[in-house]
Amino acid sequence: MDEPWQRDAKAYAFTQLVAHLQMRTDVQNIEQMILAGFCRNCLSKWYYAGAVRAGVPLSYDDACELVYGMPYAEWKKSYQSKASDEQLRRLEETKAGHARHPPLDAPAPPPPPPPPRLLSDVCCEPVPPPPPLRVAQPAEVADVRLGILTVSDRASRGTYDDISGPEAHRCMLEYSGQPSTRWRLELVRKAVVPDDAAQISAALVEWSGACNLILTTGGTGLSPRDVTPDATLSVVDKPLPGITELLLRESIKLEPLAALSRAAAGTRGRTLIVNLPGRPKAVVENLRILMPLLAHALNELAKEA
Repeated sequence: MDEPWQRDAKAYAFTQLVAHLQMRTDVQNIEQMILAGFCRNCLSKWYYAGAVRAGVPLSYDDACELVYGMPYAEWKKSYQSKASDEQLRRLEETKAGHARHPPLDAPAPPPPPPPPRLLSDVCCEPVPPPPPLRVAQPAEVADVRLGILTVSDRASRGTYDDISGPEAHRCMLEYSGQPSTRWRLELVRKAVVPDDAAQISAALVEWSGACNLILTTGGTGLSPRDVTPDATLSVVDKPLPGITELLLRESIKLEPLAALSRAAAGTRGRTLIVNLPGRPKAVVENLRILMPLLAHALNELAKEA
């Protein structure tokens, strides 16, 4: 067991390493993997794993942001170059230096202790997503006519690409393809608007005729420009605090800062409107809670008065 001073010294060394890598944006992750057997993503996953072991509810996205000094998607867009054929060849040649793991579903003897050169045992390992909410599905299949409205000043100006909107669509598509899913999906509207209450509410009103489900992403926090919940509540007929309370309760288990969300949900006519966060990772986490409820909600909305 380390002495306190040893833990402090190791933490200082890690902090200095991270600070150095944040300055050396010219060094590509693939070159680090080739030469050293680890990269920034490895550091992020070690940091995340350490937080989990310590019982600290840190998300992997947060760990990446601490290592990269900015959201990983932003760093990747700004600094990551496309790997050359030569780099890919060298990466393939050095694969013997990467740790290997038996399949999780196949019994295997305990692996021997790795030699010192096997430095990265996390780089190519995915971070497991949280399990979806378990809800008994109705017999009746619902038709989901989906609208996805991304709310972001910078994405609307083209400063960076919209990531959260496509991620929401990907999650919905993936879930709709599961045998147990009781709805059929059609994307009928998508757009990116700035953090402007008038434009947000106008889109929600206009789309309500064509969509029976509208998901918004972004603008749910405490910034003066975060007005998505206000715009949503101004156009819904019936607020649905139960949905937002459920999303909040489950999200806080993964990220305590989710408590700062002001996200709203409600219905306008026969349309369900739900605010999601702006971060792609948080969008996925929220949808894994929301999607099992959709067949019930949309079938109820479709009933005749």
